Amino acid sequence: MIAGKELAAWLRDREAQRNSAESAATVAQRLRCLPCLERLGDGLETARHGGADSVLALAADFVATPGAIGEVLGALVAAARDDLYFRPHFDVMSSEVQSGLLLFDRPALRLTLAVMSADAIAAKRAERKGGASLNFSGRRAAFHFIASGGATLSLWEAPRIGAGFTADSSGRCRFVERLRIEDGQRLDVDGRRFTFIVEEAERDIVFVGAETSLDTGPLSVEYDWGTRRFIGASSTDDASSRTQMMLTLLRIMDRRDAVPLFRELLGSEHFYARWQTMREFLALDARSALPHLREMAAADPHCEVRRVAAQTLTRLFTEELVPCPS
Repeated sequence: MIAGKELAAWLRDREAQRNSAESAATVAQRLRCLPCLERLGDGLETARHGGADSVLALAADFVATPGAIGEVLGALVAAARDDLYFRPHFDVMSSEVQSGLLLFDRPALRLTLAVMSADAIAAKRAERKGGASLNFSGRRAAFHFIASGGATLSLWEAPRIGAGFTADSSGRCRFVERLRIEDGQRLDVDGRRFTFIVEEAERDIVFVGAETSLDTGPLSVEYDWGTRRFIGASSTDDASSRTQMMLTLLRIMDRRDAVPLFRELLGSEHFYARWQTMREFLALDARSALPHLREMAAADPHCEVRRVAAQTLTRLFTEELVPCPS
């Protein structure tokens, strides 16, 4: 990056940098005290006991509150006007076609204010050469279109993502309908079975996306655009994903003193986490893992985990090398 004169001067001026940081902290505190955001936070604890429907209804009330979003943006615009290098404290959410700010982030509710570029949507579709996919998030969400941009969506359906989801039962996704979005429209999407893509837009789209971790499927699932067949899946549970990463690190570090932890995590409620734990356990200490692998092959609640455990026993172990416990 080649800095202009103003930026170069700011980078040399420690006091100016401190002032920008203090401004960001002041604005963050001011926003946390806004009545609309305070009400949202206060109401969330009660709403979460009612499940995803109650939480998404609370988010809808926030979006519908006159001036709520404008009040948040007004504070940010005023700060940016006073300081060219002011940076909002909100996390920035971006992708190929959209950018936005994470306005509210709690385990039960995430609110994102975003702009989707009509030009980027058109360019992405024009450049598509195959290999595209349809993603079913596994999460419940609602999209509040402040400015629809004259957009047309295509809606898609797939077999429901539940605790017993398997690749064999994933079937194919299917096209449901096309829907033209109007300003002010709300679209509820149960990501365990439905998704949508923006087919085209005449203008940029402005929306608030509300997503909850309540009533979530265990996986997000991808289907191939061309064949409509299952491609792959990933975890919707952040804690489980981080745990698996740490188990990998323990295995790489050859921490055999962590064997009790591996044994404990074989009891995860998530079938994919149980198998990933077993893979790392086998790589760390196969002899200690073997009795648990036999148990998994015989009695794991998930059919695919039982099958792959049995296949691993057959391919990697022989009774001559490692006798069964009596």
